[in-house]
Amino acid sequence: MYNINSDKSLAEAIRNMEAQRVLELEILKKHAEFTLDQINPVNIVKEKLHEGLSNIGETVTSAGFKNGLLKTGIGLATGFITKKLIIGPKAGIFKHLLGMAVQAAVSGIVIKKLPDSEDNKTL
Repeated sequence: MYNINSDKSLAEAIRNMEAQRVLELEILKKHAEFTLDQINPVNIVKEKLHEGLSNIGETVTSAGFKNGLLKTGIGLATGFITKKLIIGPKAGIFKHLLGMAVQAAVSGIVIKKLPDSEDNKTL
């Protein structure tokens, strides 16, 4: 605190405290603006989207994702080819339904039977 012995020291103390109050008020305003900016729903969504996009980049470059994508692609292609072989060029509704069922079954079986690890490169 201040040692106040005269009117001059009192006036100086008041000026110093007024200056301190102005600075603290400015700091408080800046902090309030920052807080309002941080809790703004638009900014929250932007931040989460940015985090999500950076996580997607990490996921897409991971070996497990690439291996799973390859397995799924091979399974779907195998199922599609099997369906085309079964139903042929001309087919009725029953044959189309049977072809879709066989395609789903073959795709599922192939996906399950393919190896999971990347170091096993028999594909």
